[in-house]
Amino acid sequence: MSRKHITGVGSKQTVKLSRLYVGIALIVGSVLGCAVPALAESYGGGSPAGYAADAPIDNGRIVILSGSESNKVAVAGQSSIQNMFGVTVDRELLPMTLTNENVQNEVFVAVSGTYNVLVSTQAGAIMQGDYVTLSSIDGVAMQAGTEEVPVFGRAQANFDGKGVVLGTQVLTDDQGGKKTVTLGSVPVTIDIKNNPNHKSTEANVPEFLQRVGQQIAEKEVSPIRIYLSVAIAAVSLVAAIAVLYAGIRNSVISIGRNPMSKHSIFRALVEVILTSVIILIIGVFAVYLLLKL
Repeated sequence: MSRKHITGVGSKQTVKLSRLYVGIALIVGSVLGCAVPALAESYGGGSPAGYAADAPIDNGRIVILSGSESNKVAVAGQSSIQNMFGVTVDRELLPMTLTNENVQNEVFVAVSGTYNVLVSTQAGAIMQGDYVTLSSIDGVAMQAGTEEVPVFGRAQANFDGKGVVLGTQVLTDDQGGKKTVTLGSVPVTIDIKNNPNHKSTEANVPEFLQRVGQQIAEKEVSPIRIYLSVAIAAVSLVAAIAVLYAGIRNSVISIGRNPMSKHSIFRALVEVILTSVIILIIGVFAVYLLLKL
């Protein structure tokens, strides 16, 4: 009788524990069922494709197109920051990949979506929502301030160099100063565009003048050169008009006083007109040289 009583209590306890485990499993399953779709929506996306490379490229590096047929990539540097194309991704994290054995050092590159990007603390800690751009380290991003023009995307996590880090690197500036930065990785939503927070330190130039200057010089022209060119053109035009006006006025007065000398007066008027044209030509040539050189 005693053994049966004990066995019955143990069976009831086992049933209760089983129900508890099942309840916990259902709760965990429900949480994971809600979390996994959210995670899938925040990470990934786009259609990463395979590209060739001259050398193996680490995952998370920002790259540019380097092949003549847009089938090859290379690690992006400061000299090619305007040509940022995408980021190399781990093929193991992609749902499906088509590998081409004939492609040298094949890497998969994402040009949209949210993927892990190598970052550094060169410009300070990166907070979720910050824009990131290319740092001084090839292929590695940093926080974008107000001076950097292009941005690569927006960080979806924080990185202050104190959590999980991938290493450190010493940077040397133009004055020889050294700075140690910490490297890490954060998910970034790729959105390559001009920095919305960019604040130019250059003088504002009217768009029309800037466009004309660029068309003449066939390159970017500094505001100082544009304003000097406008000043030279204005002075040349005023001088030519003044000389022409004075010549015509004096000619009319001379003809009124001495009608018999109108032939010589007309000849002098032609010389005045030619002088005005020469002044304009010299002014235009000076503007061209100032913008072109």
